[in-house]
Amino acid sequence: MAVLKPFKGIRPPAELAFRVASRPYDVLNSEEARKEAEGNPYSLLHIIKPEIDLEPGIDVHSESVYK
Repeated sequence: MAVLKPFKGIRPPAELAFRVASRPYDVLNSEEARKEAEGNPYSLLHIIKPEIDLEPGIDVHSESVYK
């Protein structure tokens, strides 16, 4: 039987919450997400769509990306 244990959630400071928030990853393509997160290093889009931090047009499955 699986054992489920509670964990403490991580929340951003109240003054940064609006900068962290983002739309869900599946409603934005990479270019839209890139524009939305531009100039905002706190955007969750950098985590849920990490390809936005790569050069446009790069193959996200290439060896150089994994390095």
